[in-house]
Amino acid sequence: MEVWVSNTINTLIALFAFAIALYALRTLIRTELRMLRGYQKLATIFYSIAFLILGLTLLNIWGVLSLLISFAAALGIIGVIFGFAIMEVWLSNAIAGVSLIFDKLIEVGCTIKIDGTKGKIIQISLTSTRLATDDGKLMIVPNKSFRERPYLILEFPRGEEQKTRRRR
Repeated sequence: MEVWVSNTINTLIALFAFAIALYALRTLIRTELRMLRGYQKLATIFYSIAFLILGLTLLNIWGVLSLLISFAAALGIIGVIFGFAIMEVWLSNAIAGVSLIFDKLIEVGCTIKIDGTKGKIIQISLTSTRLATDDGKLMIVPNKSFRERPYLILEFPRGEEQKTRRRR
């Protein structure tokens, strides 16, 4: 029972201190910062930080913060493990996809030959490139393949060859 009373008193003190700090912050914003351009965004950031501090203080007073930190740490470890698991599959393809898009070596409409298969590029996404092969099949090539294996550009879309020659 004494812990509950102590926590309640500490909560009331924290709320009172927060009210005073919020009043001072509001006064500062209305007098000093109002002249700045975009002060509303700055005020929103200050208010958000103040409410975050209040929330963390109240969670600490009632003993919930340590439980949340333990839970967040466990989720963080799981996230790191998951991140390493998908890094090879997704991240390397995504980085290669961004590189392909910015390099503009290949584009939709180009005819290429990769791994002995000839096809026309019909879509370039973040992680893969889709080719329509000569025999009417769809070939999905991971974007990192364009960085790891040689490929041959056989034909540019109409008008693109001149643009490429001008860039050189």
